[in-house]
Amino acid sequence: MEVPVPAGSARVLAKAEWENPCGSIKDRTAFALLCEVLADCDDPRGLHLVEYSGGNLAAPLSVLCGRLGVRLTLVLSEATPGDYVDELRSRGAAVDLVDREEGFLGVMERARELSGTGRLLYQHRSQANLWMHRISTGAEVVEQLGEAVPDRFVASVGTGGTLVGVLSALGERHPGVRGVVVTPSELPYGSDEPPNGRPKYAGSGGLGNGIRQPFVLGAVDRMDGYRTVSRPRAISLMRQCLDETGMRLGSSAAANWRTALDVAAELGEGATVVTVFPDAGSPSEWAEAGR
Repeated sequence: MEVPVPAGSARVLAKAEWENPCGSIKDRTAFALLCEVLADCDDPRGLHLVEYSGGNLAAPLSVLCGRLGVRLTLVLSEATPGDYVDELRSRGAAVDLVDREEGFLGVMERARELSGTGRLLYQHRSQANLWMHRISTGAEVVEQLGEAVPDRFVASVGTGGTLVGVLSALGERHPGVRGVVVTPSELPYGSDEPPNGRPKYAGSGGLGNGIRQPFVLGAVDRMDGYRTVSRPRAISLMRQCLDETGMRLGSSAAANWRTALDVAAELGEGATVVTVFPDAGSPSEWAEAGR
């Protein structure tokens, strides 16, 4: 979709992902992670899978594993809304909650501890995650762009799968395109600060202790910049976007929207900025936004 921009700015095009079955781009990741496991499995009913989630991934994993009869343990922060946790458990998933002060790195470490009892999907290192966003999300963006030539691709980073996968697909057709990394200002990408429990916009964030997401680290030569958006700012942007455009964006989508507009203003007329809107926002986000 074409996003309205002020006069003198580059064109902004966004791929909306809220029509996926569970409402977010993470449906693609969940499908890819499970396909990778099932390719090596004769009977999925004997599997026990373990995975961590800081946003939307838990929902499609719980749906797919429930339908397949696969035992699933999900590791989440205790900051996760209770109604979301209840929904996951109602589908048969076991949910392990980690102290919010340990940050997302603590959630990942707890999942690794539990992997002794099951197979860890490990989204941050699964090539299936990257592959899916290159051959599906990215390929669709390339096709939908038509004759438009992208100069920048803006995306919030959780694992970096969307950013690097889509950027790889775009780069095959348009080698001059560069990526723009967006993460919460409460813990940016590559921060040397320790993990913290400060609220961050959904599904994204640095890991702390100087740790960098492997997918992004492997593509640093294709990155043009690193931007941050705070949680309060992202929630405010959700309201602003709804008022100005009528679109309901989740907090990570709102962060992408604002950053894409900023990059478009810097590049000016004649350039094209592409971004992605991962979801339309959760009930808890919209309650916080007062809408």
